[in-house]
Amino acid sequence: MLKSSAAGLVWRPRSGEPSTDTETARFESPPATAAHRSAAGRFPWRATTGRTASPGDPRMSDAPDDPESLLALAPPEQVPAPAPVPEELTHTGVDLRSTVGAKLATVMFLHHFSVSAWIVTLSSYINANSGDDGLAIFTAGFVGTVYGAGPLGGMISPFITGLLADHYVATERLMAILNLGAAAALFAAIGADSESAFYFSALGYFVCFIPSFALATSMSLHHLKRPERDFPVIRACSTSGWIAAGFFVGWFWPLLTGSSIEATATPLKIAMVGQLVTAAFCLVLPHTPPSNRKAPGQKGGFSLSESFALLRQPRFLFLLALAVLAHAPAQFYYSYLNVYLNTWIEMENAAAKMALGQVVEVCCMIVLPAILLRISVKTSILIGLAIWTVRLWILSATALPTMWGREGWIYFAILIHGFAFTLVSISLQLDVDRCAGRKRRATAQGLLAVSMSGIGCFIGAELAGDAGARLLPEELGDATAAGWQSFWLLPTYLMGGVFLLTALFLPQDKKPQ
Repeated sequence: MLKSSAAGLVWRPRSGEPSTDTETARFESPPATAAHRSAAGRFPWRATTGRTASPGDPRMSDAPDDPESLLALAPPEQVPAPAPVPEELTHTGVDLRSTVGAKLATVMFLHHFSVSAWIVTLSSYINANSGDDGLAIFTAGFVGTVYGAGPLGGMISPFITGLLADHYVATERLMAILNLGAAAALFAAIGADSESAFYFSALGYFVCFIPSFALATSMSLHHLKRPERDFPVIRACSTSGWIAAGFFVGWFWPLLTGSSIEATATPLKIAMVGQLVTAAFCLVLPHTPPSNRKAPGQKGGFSLSESFALLRQPRFLFLLALAVLAHAPAQFYYSYLNVYLNTWIEMENAAAKMALGQVVEVCCMIVLPAILLRISVKTSILIGLAIWTVRLWILSATALPTMWGREGWIYFAILIHGFAFTLVSISLQLDVDRCAGRKRRATAQGLLAVSMSGIGCFIGAELAGDAGARLLPEELGDATAAGWQSFWLLPTYLMGGVFLLTALFLPQDKKPQ
């Protein structure tokens, strides 16, 4: 039998067998120290309890008994490289109360202040300069045609700028360029002396404005720590800008000057200044580099197949289709409500009163995260579509002068706009962002803008313009109750159809968001 030191091994013959050098022996170790355990990890044959070996094993002849010597002879341990961490886990983001959050809220406010300053009263401006009135440069049905310029401008440009922001150009710089272009287009519209010149100026404006707002959305979703919670609040600031412009044009300016400017070119001038301010502010926004830019020396470049991978997701495709269908009938409201209130209802300060709907919209956006914790996105969209259907029907009913409580019903239809818009449009933006992920965020929001503000609104504007030309006279002041009632019933039926399609075919969420 071999004796060992405290750190060594003990050799004992097997029970009942002679102890000879040629017999198989069993080696046992005393209680292991830390050094023993470390050595055992790299020399398992040297210190494993109960391991059988021959006393003449060549592996045992040259191995030292001292564990510290074993560690010195051991090869260095290979530490495995850490697994790559997905970007979704490394991106911390910012809170609403941060400086970045304040900047994102401000740029949202400026975007919608500029567009609201002139787009809400545009139908009144066109009506005041149609036929033999005013500049006499517009014809019947041009209201729907010029509102169709917005969707036409949004059909392609948001997708292209989304690709640029995802692959080549910093988002804030691209936004500054687009807002300068929007200001230049408004300058051209102010000096337009023909219907075609005004149309192409409006088209140029929307080619720049719609993608800029889509980029502001993707930038906000990129920088926020919890976009599903914080983005609706940021988005509410854009609606606040819309409200501020409505009160400024429809109430504050007339209060200062003593006359309404809704039928003049002054709102266009206010909007042009607003676009210049927005362009300058974009330069101080947080730097947002392209998320898919290739590293220096890295092979490969821009790939359309990679960008169109989103379109292979069934839910994403249905969301885009829903955006088209839901925003087509809504264009009747956006195109004709102002002129309806001014010429048929004869409501004073119509633009300011229309802004009441946006006040409710702000409140809805703030509480939307809490709503989506309790109901699914599909349920939220269905409720919004139902509200759209009801309010369009109310407008058709108010066309009858004998309707009981007529003015009160009009106020009600305006106020519930916030519920209808938020539950449909903002829910769509959040669900599309969830489908896209971080690296294709700008492209996804661009595709949604193409569907929502492009194709859907273009179809709706064309339908509204055609319905206006058929059902309403060139001088809208001479319209009849039957004409206005038929006009508002058309989008009512369309929105009801969209509600049924969504209820039947939109996949249900796995869980509330």
